[in-house]
Amino acid sequence: MGIQKREEIRLLDVEPANQLDDPLRAILRHAELQDAHFSALSYVWGDTVNDRSNIAIRYERSAREYLASKLRGKSAAPTYVHSIGSNLARALRHLRQKYGRLTIWTDALCINQGDGKEKDWQVPLMKAIYSQAQEVHAWLGPLHNEDVAAIRNMKAAIELANAVWTLAAQIIDSISLLSEEDWLEACFTVADAHQSYDQTHRKWADFAIALRRAATSDHSIQNELACVRTLSQNTYFARMWILQETGRARRLTFHFGLKDMPHRPVLLALSLANSLREPKGSPETGNKSSRFDTRFLGCLSARTTCMQKRSLRDVLASAYFSPPPLQEASDPKDLIYARLGLAENPHGITVEYGLSVAEVYTAASRFLLSEGFLEILVTFRPYRFQRGIIDESFPSWAYDWSKKAFNSFDKYTASRDTSQKVSIASYRDARFKHVLTMTGINIGTVQVANKMFSATVLAAGLHKGTVGEGSIRAVSEELSPEKKDTLVRNITSAYRQLGIIVADADIETLLSYRTLPFASFWCWWVHWIASLVNLMNDTEAQQPDKRLPGINVAELLFREDPGVLNRTENMMHFGTKTGILALIDYQRWVILLGIESERSGIEESMAIQFAESLFRSAWGMRPASLNSRRLGYVPEDTRAQDEVVIFHGVKAPLVIRKTTPDAYRIIGPAHICGAMQGELMDATLSGTTYKLI
Repeated sequence: MGIQKREEIRLLDVEPANQLDDPLRAILRHAELQDAHFSALSYVWGDTVNDRSNIAIRYERSAREYLASKLRGKSAAPTYVHSIGSNLARALRHLRQKYGRLTIWTDALCINQGDGKEKDWQVPLMKAIYSQAQEVHAWLGPLHNEDVAAIRNMKAAIELANAVWTLAAQIIDSISLLSEEDWLEACFTVADAHQSYDQTHRKWADFAIALRRAATSDHSIQNELACVRTLSQNTYFARMWILQETGRARRLTFHFGLKDMPHRPVLLALSLANSLREPKGSPETGNKSSRFDTRFLGCLSARTTCMQKRSLRDVLASAYFSPPPLQEASDPKDLIYARLGLAENPHGITVEYGLSVAEVYTAASRFLLSEGFLEILVTFRPYRFQRGIIDESFPSWAYDWSKKAFNSFDKYTASRDTSQKVSIASYRDARFKHVLTMTGINIGTVQVANKMFSATVLAAGLHKGTVGEGSIRAVSEELSPEKKDTLVRNITSAYRQLGIIVADADIETLLSYRTLPFASFWCWWVHWIASLVNLMNDTEAQQPDKRLPGINVAELLFREDPGVLNRTENMMHFGTKTGILALIDYQRWVILLGIESERSGIEESMAIQFAESLFRSAWGMRPASLNSRRLGYVPEDTRAQDEVVIFHGVKAPLVIRKTTPDAYRIIGPAHICGAMQGELMDATLSGTTYKLI
């Protein structure tokens, strides 16, 4: 049944039924969106291959189609039995009424999913559909294969949401009358127990403290808080499209089986449970599935975004800066298309499902760059097993939205106060479709690129997931006797390279710390320091003045926490070989780790935070020296003779490689000593024009 007018949508009129298991019957009809009265369904498709149900649908024809059928001697509207995913069927069965039709919009039936052209203009209407719907029903399940314990926990979590709401009403007796803006601010404040607030936000900070205190004092609530973890892990919150669907909803109701509740109590309970989980900075061990999932915060952020009427540039920029975990989509293009509905005026990117994923991501990157958002140029893509859609034809300046990114350069201003208007045009080389033209200043060519971070980490025995996450807390594994012996030999070897003799028994004392994979971290750390010392020796041999900022490795060691370097003594001490060798003094770490300290809890936290900072500073990098006699951390794929350029308006230097006679590809951002705060940017320099493909 084709849609003839652009302002038309299809609506599903679900026939009433007395019993939950009665067959599904419905009428699918056309409607003018601006005049339609309906609710909308927000749900997860689930397993639509192995878990199917049937629905009998009668197609209501337009007057013109009805007249044409009469002329052909046919009058009855055709009825077809469709196979649909059981999660959709289960939602429709629970939502339908006993005595009247339920008029609802649902994507699987109201958009022809097999017609790309129809999706191109129906998908952009979803913003208006969910905004205009009288109620949006958020279906949480249960799924067909839901675990019995999970079902019990989900029901308990819904009940707990009501109890939390009651507590909140005792603290603020008008909580049900709060504006959406105030309620959202309250939820965000409750969710983060570690955030500090100024006097302006004191009201919600006090509310959050009182709510947490009341919840922890109520044993019935305290005992059931663990159930909310199951709610947080519901697959519904992982779906990309829910951001638009929950963000635009005027009235939003969550459903789980026969239980339902307005969105405010549910999201407030999730926010409270988030703040009462394990303390910030504590080790997260065991199976990742056992952790509290924070993706429900996407619903709060989406409602805030829609309420504040943000531009498409702001929506995409916010998504770029949002830390993982992020929402997912079965079609990678929807990581862009689903966000369009959050923007107040989403002009600038056109929905075209006929395009490839790379073309969609390139279009989004062109839009952001043309809007002056240059942060996407300083995003890490360090490992091949994380590369996603990236290949030679994908522009090196485009952002891959399908993978978790890491930007550690937001605190730097290598380009100082420069800016530029970018230019993107077609490129004549058949391999590359577009070229980005920018102005920059060359600050050197790579002479030596030392050991890769990922290679040293894996050689040290740290898990591949640790490499991918950039965190020594990502995976914690038991240290077997065989692995322990191997680590001791590797660490001893690294010390000997530095001319340091350490007894095996002393190393074993340090490795007895088991809460986190600190033993493997230590193996990596000693080898990494040895690599830096070798690079310093080579560079100092060519540059007698060791006080120059170009060879001060303290910048590299603490680039994740540049505040450490604000103190001159730290800069002078840790920028020397003596200073960095002190960082592998096992006796200091033994004390810091609390093995010989009664205040082990405090000291362990300090030690792990310090180790994490050092680890994160090196993540995805390799030490390198430039022909300008500067040291730096450069991306792992960097080679000798690659150029390092500070582009106007870009916060960090970029390593680029000549690929065609007149154009370069971006290898990635770099941290170059003595260049990160605009020291090398001279307003009198005009710069060089570079073509980037």
